[in-house]
Amino acid sequence: MPDASVKPDPLFAQVFQRHTNRSAYDMKPPDAAALQAIATAAMGLGDALKLRVGFAGAQDARIAEHRAIARDAWRIELVTPRTVMESMKVLRVGPTEIAQHRDGISINEPMVRALAAVGLFDRSKAPGPDDSATTQQVKDFNAKIEATPAFFWMVTDGNDRRTQVNAGRAYVRAQLAATAQGLSMHPLQQALQEYPEQAGPYAAIHRLVGAQTPGQTVQMWARLGYAPPVGAAPRRGLEAHLLAA
Repeated sequence: MPDASVKPDPLFAQVFQRHTNRSAYDMKPPDAAALQAIATAAMGLGDALKLRVGFAGAQDARIAEHRAIARDAWRIELVTPRTVMESMKVLRVGPTEIAQHRDGISINEPMVRALAAVGLFDRSKAPGPDDSATTQQVKDFNAKIEATPAFFWMVTDGNDRRTQVNAGRAYVRAQLAATAQGLSMHPLQQALQEYPEQAGPYAAIHRLVGAQTPGQTVQMWARLGYAPPVGAAPRRGLEAHLLAA
């Protein structure tokens, strides 16, 4: 039943506008009011979540370090066969596969579709570190990192499951607020993963944002900036997630 005394959160208006934007961003820096709105939204869950947020922008000497860590972590993921295969297993190439699965990583570029159609796009093994499939991805990602005017991060004092879930809620609130300010976000999860090859970037990003006290964890690290809008990613409907009791 509708309850007139319950006021909807203003962020709810951005739910259908919020999309992850992995493209190159405009180098115009986000203004201070927009950053404050994002920080306030992220902190809106109250004191139960011991959360700290931060930003690095054009005037921050640390932004070069953010870019370097992001580049290094992405390269490591692409040259580590087992992590590449995690992505290869959920690649959806062309409109038929994308429509069938509506999840994973969608690829609709004509060249890849053509290679897949004639059996020359092998998803059964990871490409080598010097293969064009790897080097081109590294090049493209590095260009996007350079076209990033700001970075956003979230740090919690603990890392238990409740904290992780609430950190996810806080990030969604931050992204909704960014959307309301005309800003885009793109999570950079590679350096936050805990497999051995990423130990260097993992330690580097924690050190860079001051998360070195035992238990402190960087829960989210993302690109932030203005960019042309992107459409929604393919998603399964609610019915696909329900099981008959």
